[in-house]
Amino acid sequence: MPLVISVAGSTRTTSCDFQSLHITQSVVSNAGGAETVIHVPDRSWHPAAANEYIVMTSSDSVKHFAGTITEIQEEMAGLTQLRYRLTAKDYLYLFDRMMVTEIYASSGPTANLNADTVIADITTRFTTGFSTGGIQSGLGTLAQRRLDYVYPSDACRGIAEELQVLFYVDYDKVVNLRTPGSDAAPIPTIDLDTFSSSANWSNCVLSEAAANIKNRIILQGYKTKSTVAYQNVFTGDGVSKFFPLGYEPSGIATTELVATLNSVTLTNKTDNIDGSPSTTAGSTAQVFICYTNMGARTDFSPSSTETLSLTYNYMLDGGTQVDDAAAQTEMASREGGDGVHMYAVNDPGLTNYQSNDNLAIARGQGLTARYGRPVLQAEFDSLEQGWKPGQAFAMSSVYRMGGFDKTFYVYQTEKSLINHPGTTGTPMWRYHIQAGATPLPL
Repeated sequence: MPLVISVAGSTRTTSCDFQSLHITQSVVSNAGGAETVIHVPDRSWHPAAANEYIVMTSSDSVKHFAGTITEIQEEMAGLTQLRYRLTAKDYLYLFDRMMVTEIYASSGPTANLNADTVIADITTRFTTGFSTGGIQSGLGTLAQRRLDYVYPSDACRGIAEELQVLFYVDYDKVVNLRTPGSDAAPIPTIDLDTFSSSANWSNCVLSEAAANIKNRIILQGYKTKSTVAYQNVFTGDGVSKFFPLGYEPSGIATTELVATLNSVTLTNKTDNIDGSPSTTAGSTAQVFICYTNMGARTDFSPSSTETLSLTYNYMLDGGTQVDDAAAQTEMASREGGDGVHMYAVNDPGLTNYQSNDNLAIARGQGLTARYGRPVLQAEFDSLEQGWKPGQAFAMSSVYRMGGFDKTFYVYQTEKSLINHPGTTGTPMWRYHIQAGATPLPL
């Protein structure tokens, strides 16, 4: 199963310096990539930035890397020879060509807050050429959210962190949302006290850090929906068409906003989306809510005998605190005191158009789960083939780090070739693995 290297759809295997091939796979944001050197002895062609770049084995079509060349450096390797150093990123580069603008709510055109449905909708509507086949169902429901020009990978990763699951795009352009540790590692159990030459791992370094502990999260800077309704009443003057509300309505659904003209209910519309102030297409049965100027607009001028009433839930400044009591207790046992380590998040993106702080609470819980206490991490080398991020394995020791027996999750793998067998045989990779005892990386 020899390796095949393709650039922009053309096979360039014989031009590749295999000793320079280095591939990184990671669940860390935008960390997946590859580096290699291509030799072109006759200057007959050259790779270009934005070309597709694929590394695969020929007989089984397994892709070891697939993505886009993001940078090339051309060097002279002789009078007529050119050498190119390529840097490539995985398919997240193409996944993020467009940006997401949508409200995911409990009502309206995207009225579904199941995580799998939302990720599938983002993939289908805001990306091109990607499959939703790797999205697990039943991972949980989400808090309502408004996404204003957010890259698809950032939107999907935010959802994954809210649910404490993994999001990634694989080398076949399949979008994955799945439980950490769904796949077993090639070595299911590592006992650090019984290493032997047949164990196929080496150079294990353990670490634990307390420099970035966060177990009390203060969340602010966002808005949340009021639990009570507010009413504005205006008397027409035969001229005015815009009526300032003073507050931002939480939405235009009839459950959130009721507008009446002389007690006759109007149809709620969104200004500059369902209608423009420069036209008079609207009828006397419609009202347009302007979120920019926090007001209501009509395409007619109510007379002095007409009363316009708007009763609505409004958005107000939000704030909440999330504590991880167990993490605080553990830190107190290690360092004394109450064990509390505070951290503040100021993020307008946590605005929730429901009567709760679900988005903010989910962010706080995600932070405390990952940073609430020191996390045991491991780095080691392995010649066992098939390591990849998201896998799980057991690691234990009676002596090291005071003794432990934990499940570890692979965060990142870096691999380079030990040998390339040419036209027959199977390539052998040397792996460097980074893993930790929590499902998501720090």
